[in-house]
Amino acid sequence: MMKTSELKIALLGVSHWHVPLYLSGIPEGTVVAVSDENEGFTRNFAKQYNCPTYKDYREMILGSKPDFVFAFAPHWQMKEVSDYLLDANIPFTMEKPAGLNAGEVETLFNRAEQKKSFCAIPFVWRYSDTVNNLKTKYLTSDIQHMSYKFVAGPPSRYLETSKWMLSRKTAGGGCMTNLGVHFIDMALFLTESEGAEVLSSIYQYGSEYDIETYASSMLKLKSGASLLLESGYAYPMSEDSKRDNQWNIVTKNGYYVLADGNIAVREQGKIPQNIPIDTDSDVYYRIFAETTLNDYVNEVRPRASLREMLVVSNLLDQMNQKAMNE
Repeated sequence: MMKTSELKIALLGVSHWHVPLYLSGIPEGTVVAVSDENEGFTRNFAKQYNCPTYKDYREMILGSKPDFVFAFAPHWQMKEVSDYLLDANIPFTMEKPAGLNAGEVETLFNRAEQKKSFCAIPFVWRYSDTVNNLKTKYLTSDIQHMSYKFVAGPPSRYLETSKWMLSRKTAGGGCMTNLGVHFIDMALFLTESEGAEVLSSIYQYGSEYDIETYASSMLKLKSGASLLLESGYAYPMSEDSKRDNQWNIVTKNGYYVLADGNIAVREQGKIPQNIPIDTDSDVYYRIFAETTLNDYVNEVRPRASLREMLVVSNLLDQMNQKAMNE
């Protein structure tokens, strides 16, 4: 069996802002090629790996013959890139949302299942001790309600490298597509639900772009639990404060609040606790990369695959439609 340190790894679309979060999870000496349409950025990025650079990802795949690809792309190109990697029988990860809508993701899922392909999606909370401990250790009774708020910086931060994020045509949507999907998946994971009913969605458009900049939705999960989800491009970012990230979970016998590196546990008949816990998702991309490569070489299905992405995409499409009809 091949070791992860023996893999030839290619990085596709290295100008994407998530790429730096993955790098410490990729074994040293394994990156053999990088690609991006921005050739100047690619040449500068590749210096740390002393490897060939490509403008066209197809040429990179043909030229470097990688064993594994970490793929990043504008949302409108994700299906095209994934189709190519599936055709080439190359295992890969693809940044969420993997396509512009559930129809694109469903096509990819069906092809991947038919070909028994390996494709992991970075729903990184599934890979975190934070959420796994929450599920198996801290939550001692069934979840009745969850409320998630995740508000990041203003949309202007995408102007320099990823202007495509500011158009519904090229991104599919705004803050809910980019940020909210993580928490839809987390809610499904924590309640072991296969789906949900979208009850309502309200989107706000607080900029000159045609994407939502603040969004709130209410869902009823298959488990019976309710989910209130807020996401936004509204937070005034600073060096030491990047986002507003708060979770509230109600169970049959307790109330739990996660925020600012802490979980407050309040359970009936027990002494309240405050427990340090990592609530910053950035650190879990390294764990996602390490775990995914190990899963691949050990022939283990990814914790989050196109199957999980499709469930989330279907709900996201319904949420977007609800917001348009309000």
